[in-house]
Amino acid sequence: MCRPMAVRHLAIGLALVLCAAGCSIGKPGSSAPPAIGDACVVGTWILTLETNTSGYTYAGTPVAVSGLAGAQLTLTSAGDEKVKFDGSEPLVGTLANGLRLSITLGGSFDYKIHAASGQYQETGAVVKLPTTATAGGAPVTDYHSSYSPGSGAYTCSSSGLSMTTKGGNQTDNWSKG
Repeated sequence: MCRPMAVRHLAIGLALVLCAAGCSIGKPGSSAPPAIGDACVVGTWILTLETNTSGYTYAGTPVAVSGLAGAQLTLTSAGDEKVKFDGSEPLVGTLANGLRLSITLGGSFDYKIHAASGQYQETGAVVKLPTTATAGGAPVTDYHSSYSPGSGAYTCSSSGLSMTTKGGNQTDNWSKG
């Protein structure tokens, strides 16, 4: 007779269905947090606005700039961070003489990041980025920019991520991509 085998298959099948609905086999307790720390930050984000109060200069003088909409940030659960600037809008500011400074960034950088309890920390090397700039519409020769890993505070929701560097010099607002 095959009935005992059918009952055993039914019991195994029922156990698998129940486990798929919320239990774990061989794993006591809850799962560990991802390497990045806060799972909320994981995903692809599109920059809506960067504001930087003094990280960019012209003729040795700091210039407040904002813009860069369209840059893309990807954060993985493993703690990998990639930012791409190609195709993003320029950063724009006003010089002391009233002229408009426009800075266009290209390229990308890759860092490691850990984000937890509202604080983030990046690690990696300084990355020089392809950069062009104009002041009052005229090209600025030899304008350079780079990104360095940093730290600061963040807030995250299912649709938005805001990151502010330590000291508050730069804030990046991202929307889910």
